[in-house]
Amino acid sequence: MPLPESFQFSQSSLQDFETCARRFKLRYVQRLNWPGIESEPIREVERLAQLGADFHRLVHQHLVGLDEALLTKALVAAEPELKSWWDNYLAHRPAALSEAQLYPELTLSIPAGGYRLLARFDLLAIQPDGTFLIVDWKTTRKKPARDILARRIQTRVYPYVLALAGAAFNQGRPIDPAAIKMMYWYSQAPDQPEEFDYSPALFQRDEQFLAGLIAQVKHAAEQDDFPMVESLEPCAHCVYRSYCARGDKAGPLVDLMEEPQEIIDVSAFDWDQIAEIQY
Repeated sequence: MPLPESFQFSQSSLQDFETCARRFKLRYVQRLNWPGIESEPIREVERLAQLGADFHRLVHQHLVGLDEALLTKALVAAEPELKSWWDNYLAHRPAALSEAQLYPELTLSIPAGGYRLLARFDLLAIQPDGTFLIVDWKTTRKKPARDILARRIQTRVYPYVLALAGAAFNQGRPIDPAAIKMMYWYSQAPDQPEEFDYSPALFQRDEQFLAGLIAQVKHAAEQDDFPMVESLEPCAHCVYRSYCARGDKAGPLVDLMEEPQEIIDVSAFDWDQIAEIQY
C-alpha cells in the first residue's frame, strides 16, 4: 500500500528508514505500539528522558524572556543533574545568541516527493550580519564523534528545509545556504559544541540525497518491501526488536547515542499553525 497522502516525513522517520527499513514500517506505516524498552535500566532511562524534557522547557522559557534568576530559583528542589545542565547552559550558552533574533521551538515544512518534509528546530537564531544559526540542545550522556554527527539525517534536513522555507525570516527572500550554520550543543560538554557550515554545494548534495531517500521509501511502501537491517547492532536499542526476533533484552543506556525519548507523533501536530511559515 502506498503511503497516505497526509504522511509527513521528518529527520526521525528518514533516519529510521536509513537505519532499518523494517523499523520504519513498524513505526510509521503499521503504527504499532512499542513492545519493548529502548535501553536499560528502565528507571534510569525514564529519569533521563524526563530531565531532558525539563531542560528543554527551561531553555525555552529563558529564550522567550522569563527571568534567569526566577528560573534558577525554581530549581531549588530539582535533581542535581538538571541543576548542573542549567548552570552549564548559563555559563556556556552560544555567544552568538546574545544579539540575535531568537525563534525557539520553530517548525517549518516543505513539499518533498509528493509529501511534506518537516523540521522542528529547538532554536533558530538570526544574527545581525544576516547569518542563520540552527541550535539543537542535546542532553545525551555520550557525545557522538563529529563525523557521526555530520552523517546524521538531521544535519542534512534542518539546513536544507531552512534554505527553502525560511524566506519569512529573510525579508521575503530565499536564504542563501552559505548563510546557514547548524550547531549541536551538549549539556554534558557545554564548551565543546559541534558546528557545521552549510553551502550551495551541500544544499545540492542534500537535495539529491533526500529526494532519492524519499523515493526509496515510496517504492518500499508500494511494494511492501521493508527488509530488516542485516547488522544486529541497531537492534539493541530498537523497541521493535521482538517483532523481528532480534532479542528481548534492551541495550545498555551507556551506549545510547541519543536522549531517551518517546516517539513524536507527527500526526498530532497542528498543521494549520505550521502552514503559516511553510515553503
